[in-house]
Amino acid sequence: MSAAAFTVLVVCTANVHRSPMAAALLRHRLDERFGARAARVRVVSAGTRALTGHGVDPTTARVLAEVTGTAPAGTTARQLDEHLVHEADAVLVMTREHRAAVVDLLPAAQRRTFTLPELARIAAALPRCGPGRADADPAAGWRALLAAAPALRGPTAPADPGADDVADVHLRPEAEHRSTAQRLAAAVEDVLDAVAAPPRAAAQRSVSSGSASVAVSGW
Repeated sequence: MSAAAFTVLVVCTANVHRSPMAAALLRHRLDERFGARAARVRVVSAGTRALTGHGVDPTTARVLAEVTGTAPAGTTARQLDEHLVHEADAVLVMTREHRAAVVDLLPAAQRRTFTLPELARIAAALPRCGPGRADADPAAGWRALLAAAPALRGPTAPADPGADDVADVHLRPEAEHRSTAQRLAAAVEDVLDAVAAPPRAAAQRSVSSGSASVAVSGW
């Protein structure tokens, strides 16, 4: 694992569209929500077939500037490898295919690798004892979320597994980049709500989704 308090690795294919977009949105909202404490969380990205050395796609960069107020600077694509996966405490991917590629590189990463929509859905299902604390430690919150999340993969799974994927926007119109940014931003918000909010203190909690119910150990 990384020497940083907590490292999030975001993965897509070329590492010039979806993963730098999601990483930038996550970095932006971490800084806004947690202030100086956000430095405890490191966010990096990579691609399964990266356009190594290329910068963020210009259309993606324009959309990110609209959303965050800052165009991505100094970000270049890099190839996903076993070392990056090993160093990451959480791996957020854009599709189930990317998740399989991560696990192929390092099978032990399976429990900490999720598509971003999948983790957002799990985060929204978790029981919490109240709203996020103003003094929350984001690194501790991430660790708590990742400890509870694997048990909820099945109970929160969508009827259509494809709902967990974020479609590629390569060579697509700017409107599709913008709608993807909105979807990723909403998912980031759900995840950070869980990172900021403490879990309900109990030895066991039952989280229900429809008719399914899973016991989740206290965080």
